[in-house]
Amino acid sequence: MRKSLLGSTAAAFIAGGVLFNAAPARADFFDSAGIIAAISALQKATQNLFASLGTQLTQSFESNMTNLGNVVNAQLGSGFTQISNYQKAQIGAVQQIADASNMINARTARDIRNAQLRDQHSVNLQDCAALDGGQSTVVAATNAQAVQAAVGRLKDRRTRAEPETPSWVGQAQGTQAANQNHYSRYCSPAEQQAGLCGGVTSDLQDADQDVGSLTGEYTYAGQDKIDAANDYLTNLLQPVAPAALRGSSLTSAAGQDAILKRRGYNAQMSLAQDVGGDVLGWHAATVQLTQAQQQEMANEGLTATPTGSEEQAIDLEVRRRFSGVQWHANLQAIGEKGVLVEIATELALSNYLSWQSFQLAQKTALVDAAILSNQADGRLKTPITMPTATVQ
Repeated sequence: MRKSLLGSTAAAFIAGGVLFNAAPARADFFDSAGIIAAISALQKATQNLFASLGTQLTQSFESNMTNLGNVVNAQLGSGFTQISNYQKAQIGAVQQIADASNMINARTARDIRNAQLRDQHSVNLQDCAALDGGQSTVVAATNAQAVQAAVGRLKDRRTRAEPETPSWVGQAQGTQAANQNHYSRYCSPAEQQAGLCGGVTSDLQDADQDVGSLTGEYTYAGQDKIDAANDYLTNLLQPVAPAALRGSSLTSAAGQDAILKRRGYNAQMSLAQDVGGDVLGWHAATVQLTQAQQQEMANEGLTATPTGSEEQAIDLEVRRRFSGVQWHANLQAIGEKGVLVEIATELALSNYLSWQSFQLAQKTALVDAAILSNQADGRLKTPITMPTATVQ
């Protein structure tokens, strides 16, 4: 561009010289008109030159700016297009990641649910042990009721002084039989020294007067312990049964009045014997203990026995849940369903004990009613002096 401007300037000067036919300067003559014309021509040429130069510069600048804009637009467009492509690819990648994550989460949730369903429908050792314990308790209760009923029938026959019972012949015979039973089984040192009876083992001396014979053991160990508990009930409630009303003592007017009182006595004594027999039945060996119950006995330092009573079976079920190491270890591993089953089992045991308490409360209410009846009857028999009634 610079060479082009220099060429244009030189051409203008040459053209000016030719156009105006300028003559060589003479020292002796000053031609002012020619000089002015040459200057004017030179100015015009210069103006034309600068105008042409400005036009060329403007056109060149505009062309370059246009080209620059096109280049910038092209580069920016390519950049934006690339960014857009990156964003599209990123969105697609995020969608794929989300799809994969959702699939993994769905499979994980499905596996967890399948495990829950499996646990909810599978039986564990804890469930089996709890069921065995519950069944042993029910069997023990059934057998204990049978023991109670058998003891009650024998004692009711004795109370009524039926044939082949000690008081059938008379109350003196009943007293003699009761003493003989004591001397043969529970002779005390004083009675032995007096020559009334021979020696017996120390744990049976006067055992028929010791409440521990009835309630001191979970399970009566052997027939001697059962007899001691039964004889304690006898001494507690009815040491000697009244003589039977027989013959003329029954058919006479006084006998007919006495038999009414005897029936009331027999009824109340039967109730008392039933309450006592209920306690005895709870301690009788009436059930086969489970492996878990026997293990609990061993853990407590007791001699593990294959059989036990209703009270012992329930007590072992309560104790092994309260302090049993194995039960607590199993509880940590059985899961939510197993815990719920265990809670239901314990609620069932609580309901069972509540039912037993209700039955005992019924008997206690009957005892209270009998006591109230006796008190009312006693007040009615209090002697009162009254004037002779005048009947119109």
